[in-house]
Formats: sequence, C-alpha cells, structure tokens
Amino acid sequence: MQKKLMYLEIAGILFIVIMSVFMQNLLDLSGHTLIGVMFGSVNDSIWEIEKTLLFPYLLWAGIELLCIKIPLRKFIVAKAVSLWFFCLSYSAICLLYSLTGAQTHFLPEFTAALICCTLAFFISFRLTVGSKQCEVLFYPAFFMLLLFVVLYCSLTPFPMHNYLFMDRTTGLYGIIPENFDKGAVYLDSFFSLNYS
Repeated sequence: MQKKLMYLEIAGILFIVIMSVFMQNLLDLSGHTLIGVMFGSVNDSIWEIEKTLLFPYLLWAGIELLCIKIPLRKFIVAKAVSLWFFCLSYSAICLLYSLTGAQTHFLPEFTAALICCTLAFFISFRLTVGSKQCEVLFYPAFFMLLLFVVLYCSLTPFPMHNYLFMDRTTGLYGIIPENFDKGAVYLDSFFSLNYS
C-alpha cells in the first residue's frame, strides 16, 4: 500500500498541473456558464489561480481513496491538513511575491504551485502511512474540510474586496466584463505611478 500510495501522490502532482491549466481556461470553454465561474478562473487574482489548484487536489484525493484501501479517518485527517497547508502556503508565497512589485507572475507562481503541491502531497503521505495516531483529529479535520467547501462556495461567487481576490491587471473583483478596456486601465495606472 505504501509504495502504491507514493506513486499516486507523485502522479497527483502531474494531474493537478494538467487540470489547473484546463480549469484556468474553463470559463471560456464553458461559454461563461456557472460551471466555468465556480470551477474555472474568471480573472487573474491569486484566489482564482489557487482555486484551479485546490479543486483538482480534492478530486485527486477522491481518486486515491477509491484506488487504495486506506483507513478513512487517517486519510481525511491527512488530506485536510495538507489541503489547508497547500492553500495557506501558496497564498502566502504569492502575496509575498506581489510585494516585490514585479509584473510577471507566471513563472514564480507556477514554481510556488509545484513546491506547495509537492509539500502538501508529502505531508499527506507522511500522515497517512506514518505511525502517528492522527485518527483522533478526525472530527476537527472533517470540520476543516467542510469549512473549506463553505469558503470555496461563498468566496467564489462573492469575492471579498482585498488583494487576494483582486484581478492584478484591472484592479476589479469577480468576472471582468468582456468589453472592458484593459489597456486603458494599465496606461492609467502606469501614468499615475510615474507622474505622482
């Protein structure tokens, strides 16, 4: 079981990268439907990129549960801890990188996603196969999974107005209108920073 779980955890990294690329384009592929809004990336905010990483992580956890006979309580504790680690560490790295003021986000955020995803799978693997008795944390872990689902379902359609949910090119929140002139916003912010 331990070797098969290790292979599944490594395959999960590849699955998350592929699904994240697909889900970042899901809004356009679905024709701006509700599925595209809930599971795809509607703008270039940290949250929208992060949710395209976290949802495949949960899908892969379900696939792992179906493929391997793992004690359910231990598995839920491991996945809850690793999911929240993934969520918080990726957000922290992206927010810290944003403090540098750099304009390009793809390569550093992709690297952060790979590092956080790998560490999350490692934490999950160690908690699942480790000798620690983490089953006693089942109820708090189950509550944390439910809390994540509630936050996901509430923050996706109704984002808060802070930097984590703000589109970094336009400064808007939520779905960006199709006829919105992003170039004018960029030039306006460029000139206001240079001449103020």
